[in-house]
Amino acid sequence: MKRWFAVLMIGVLALAALVWFIPARWALPLLQAQWRGLRLEGVSGTLWQGRAERVSIGDGPDLGSVAWTLSHRALLGDLRVGFDLRQPQLQAQGLLHRLSASDVELHDVTLHMNVSLLGPQPWLRGEPQGQLNLQVAQAQLQGHWPMQLDATGTWSQASLRTAGGELALGAVSLAMTGEDGALQGVLSDDGSGIVQTAGRLSLSPLGWDLQLRLVPRAQNPGLAQWLHSLGTPKADGTLDLRYRGGLAQWNPGKP
Repeated sequence: MKRWFAVLMIGVLALAALVWFIPARWALPLLQAQWRGLRLEGVSGTLWQGRAERVSIGDGPDLGSVAWTLSHRALLGDLRVGFDLRQPQLQAQGLLHRLSASDVELHDVTLHMNVSLLGPQPWLRGEPQGQLNLQVAQAQLQGHWPMQLDATGTWSQASLRTAGGELALGAVSLAMTGEDGALQGVLSDDGSGIVQTAGRLSLSPLGWDLQLRLVPRAQNPGLAQWLHSLGTPKADGTLDLRYRGGLAQWNPGKP
């Protein structure tokens, strides 16, 4: 009896050790099954603390390398992951908690991105340059949509390459909050750019509404050309813009 008990304990300990130190490459099919569309290549380390040299989602571009720390509470079905995504022009770190098959919670996320990754933006009539620094204190996603959100961001060394030349915008800040899937944002600049920028943004699964006011701080031919490409400025050069989509375009609201 003692011999069988010893064999059983050795088997249990061996299984526990295997689970505790399971190589990440062995667990790769499980990881990709849990996170559909996630593709990991060049995997090393363990399931609990690993790294992938390349990560992408679906048919999307290579997002860079990612390192992760998976809580052992995952053995009880409570999936909590700390992640660190890196490439030369994009870095993101934070904590992810999977609440259900469709709900995910994010905490203490920071993102640093070279804005040139976005490329030319037709609605801006130009190509943005500079650095985006985003902090997400908390976000709860349902089917990839933020149901709750508390985030702030700064577009530093902001500029816009336009047909009339490059326009220096200074630093532009955005604060976003959201409850029950309805998101609200406030946009403003730090006063150092060529144009005063202020705006309000509303987003929901049904539509979006962006209102912008652009006020020149100096006479500049390139700035005047850009503003006229967006709309018709007032006599003092001020330009009020409104972009809407979805059901929001059928609700005129305030001009």
